[in-house]
Amino acid sequence: MRISPKFRLFVPVAMLLALAFGSARAEVVPPDELVKSVTAELRTAIAERRDELKADPDALAELIDEMVVPHFDIPRITRLVLGLHGREASPEQLERFGEAFKSMLFRSYANALVEYEDDVEIEWRPLRLAPDAKRATVQSTLIRKDAPPVPIGFVMQLKDDGWKVFDLTVENISLVNNFRAQLNNQIGRDGLDAVTEKLEGGEIEPKTPDVGEDD
Repeated sequence: MRISPKFRLFVPVAMLLALAFGSARAEVVPPDELVKSVTAELRTAIAERRDELKADPDALAELIDEMVVPHFDIPRITRLVLGLHGREASPEQLERFGEAFKSMLFRSYANALVEYEDDVEIEWRPLRLAPDAKRATVQSTLIRKDAPPVPIGFVMQLKDDGWKVFDLTVENISLVNNFRAQLNNQIGRDGLDAVTEKLEGGEIEPKTPDVGEDD
């Protein structure tokens, strides 16, 4: 059985989206508790609005933009994805690329988020976290009928306003590193502004790690 590339990346993205639904809480929730509880909240929210969100992708995009985006560590993700190219970029270029990359990622998987949400079960591994820990990886396994399980890791950092995700791993492969590899050559060849413009225009789609497929 083969897991479609779009579904394989959609799932961690969907779970990452779920984290933000709990970030409005004033107290600092431990990272594993945060991931578990808000994932359940997201699934409930989608189930309640499934027909509306299927019919109106803009409504889903608006929901994500309002509830999720402010809680991602977008500047850090941007720097990690750009790598060396980010050191040579101006603050304006970094901000524009981060906005375009974020929009590309969520635009690509917004419909899949609604389509596949109820096809997945999630198993969580216990997290051992030191009291003064500032970084953690929450490990989980995605279980889907008639498909291989997929290990997913949420790499998180404790910020002033709570735990933030700045990377995800799919079968121990970093999605940030995967995106950097995808875009590095294009940026080197065409320049950062040109790649950003392609992202803004929907000419670049995210690629998934080529792992864990059964034919």
